[in-house]
Amino acid sequence: MELLTVHEAAQTLRVSLITVRRYIASGKLRAVRAGKGVRVHRESLEQFITPVEPREGEPGPVLPRGKALSSGDPLWELVGSATDAEPTDASKKYEYLAEALAPTRP
Repeated sequence: MELLTVHEAAQTLRVSLITVRRYIASGKLRAVRAGKGVRVHRESLEQFITPVEPREGEPGPVLPRGKALSSGDPLWELVGSATDAEPTDASKKYEYLAEALAPTRP
């Protein structure tokens, strides 16, 4: 019978100390008190670890697919406005920045 400290159990499971303490408090992991300390049986730690394998035959979740963008969609106008050939105020943003940052002369 090999006993591990809570710290050693946490290192073995690669979790934090508080996680191991929560497992012990919830009864998921068996432990014993040895003097003032708490120890975990190596066997109970090995029983706690269960392998995870994918389930065969079960498809994954079906994600909803979006609809194609059409000319009747209100978003179509926004997409079209980005490709307009006409200059907009936003197209002159560098000119506006240059004016704003230019040093003022008395």
